[in-house]
Amino acid sequence: MHPPDSPKKVNFSQRLPDLDALIQAFDGFVYICSQDYRIQYMNDKLRERTGYDATGEYCYKILHGCEDVCPWCNNDRLFREQKTIRWQLKSPKDERWYDIINTPIRNTDGTISKQSLIMDITECRGQNRALLEEKNKLGSLLATLQDGITVQDTDFKVLYQNKAHVERQGVHTGEYCYLAYQHRTTICDGCLLAKSFADGEVHRRETTATSENGVIHLEVTSSPMKDADGNIIAGLESVRYITAQKKVAEQLRQAQKMEALGTLAGGVAHDFNNILTAILGYGEMVMSKLPEGSPLREDQKEVLIAGHRAADLVKQILTFSRRGEQELRPLRVQSIAKEAIKLLRATIPANIEFKLNIDEGCDPILADSTQIHQVVMNLCTNAYHAMRETGPGVLGVALTPVELESKGVQHKIDLRPGSYVRLEVSDTGQGLDNAMLERIFEPYFTTKVQGEGSGLGLFLVHGIAKNMGGGITVYSEIGTGTTFHVYFPRIGSLAIKESLPVMSVQGGNERILVVDDEEKIANLEQEVLGTLGYQVTATTSSIEAWQIFKENPENFDLIITDMSMPHMSGIELATKIIELRKDMPIILCTGYSEIINKEKAKAMGICEYLMKPVATDSLATAIRQALGRFF
Repeated sequence: MHPPDSPKKVNFSQRLPDLDALIQAFDGFVYICSQDYRIQYMNDKLRERTGYDATGEYCYKILHGCEDVCPWCNNDRLFREQKTIRWQLKSPKDERWYDIINTPIRNTDGTISKQSLIMDITECRGQNRALLEEKNKLGSLLATLQDGITVQDTDFKVLYQNKAHVERQGVHTGEYCYLAYQHRTTICDGCLLAKSFADGEVHRRETTATSENGVIHLEVTSSPMKDADGNIIAGLESVRYITAQKKVAEQLRQAQKMEALGTLAGGVAHDFNNILTAILGYGEMVMSKLPEGSPLREDQKEVLIAGHRAADLVKQILTFSRRGEQELRPLRVQSIAKEAIKLLRATIPANIEFKLNIDEGCDPILADSTQIHQVVMNLCTNAYHAMRETGPGVLGVALTPVELESKGVQHKIDLRPGSYVRLEVSDTGQGLDNAMLERIFEPYFTTKVQGEGSGLGLFLVHGIAKNMGGGITVYSEIGTGTTFHVYFPRIGSLAIKESLPVMSVQGGNERILVVDDEEKIANLEQEVLGTLGYQVTATTSSIEAWQIFKENPENFDLIITDMSMPHMSGIELATKIIELRKDMPIILCTGYSEIINKEKAKAMGICEYLMKPVATDSLATAIRQALGRFF
């Protein structure tokens, strides 16, 4: 169906046969040409008032008894602003009051004509103003609705638009809806109004449309409009703009996905850390039994290195899901950056060249190692993604010490003057435009295709840097690539030596009760602590452990218990033990727990809180510290 050419003389009975009854119901309906104020159409009631068919006559002469354009006429304003104008006047010809709604109509040749709906309100003004007020309220309501409202005839031509619809879609009164909104020459597939015209029912669906700001999401509802005989004469279509709600729903979906990931990470961490406890524990025992100079010592050393790397990986998963506890300590970024790049190299294609410039002389920073690892991994992964579509590329990683003075980059990211370690990650990808750069650190904003990114990577990197007292900047140009600079405050070269004293493994002869539902871990701790001289009783049941202790509370000097156990958790066991003997030192171990952390454990009276896997020297140190509080 193609829009017909606009006729020079309007015959509404032919163009809108289904609306003829509706038009005739008005006290006056007139269609006026914008160029010479000539009437192109009058309804029957207006003909009766004027006494004859005044088509072709000047509107000011026939309707208002003036010899020239009426001094109060608002046609110039209507044609200029192209918006509906409502007003009231007392006609000098018959001394009656009229309520007039003037609406601009865009013709197919681009010119603007006017249609006027005329209601005789003489009686209303003197006898029943309430009725007029209700009419005004209805008009005001339609004008102030946030949903876009249109009325279309059965040929899908727009007869009316409310204010909200005009503001978002522009003035399209008189145009075919499919041409105006979808740039089509035929009715849209699945058109809701077409369904309403066919079955007389209300239909609703969600859809999208294009606008100056891109794709917008809409909830469209169509309703048929019927005359007194039940015939469909027009359709009302309401459009609710739900782009903002869609964005919130997507953010909620992402948050729920992250929550699910965190729950999964917690379960994996608990089980995996138990496995690593056995691997590292028995591995350290094997290492201690190998003589110096044995060729097997180097092999065993690699086993332990791999085990510790796996333990760090679990921490990274927990940190990403915001379930891991931060452990701030002095560390050197260069070693973490090299380790992260080593892991990435195995997963990134060979056509991406790594270019490293790491200054080994960089001073330490005070940070959590897993968070720094996460920063490097996120930035490098983003750099690789930026170069996937552009072919071979260069991924640059540089680490240098810098001094920021009172003026310079710190003003862009609110950094104090001082000493920093600057991490630089760059790529030779397609680059980012200014609009992307303005939003690059927003949560849930991503330049990746749907399903490839959560939009949280750079947001988390920004948060990590800010929490450390540092910051991050980005520079990019389309076609040249992108460079990120992350600034970490330095703490000085001596701090790491003072903060991390080397402690030797120390044993004793105290009596220890070990409780862990994993039999291999219970046996391992019994054997390890036995080699350090302790007298160890081990059990895999917290119920049994409570019975053993309750029968002879003075037979033990220390309790080491796992957190997650069936029937009675480590917290419940510790609480019972402390109630029975307040001076009993307890060490609580866990692979992962949402219920308790180090602060809560200390508040309950538990001496030490250890995250699995626990190295032998760490366990030995915790035992001496716990015993030292009471002995």
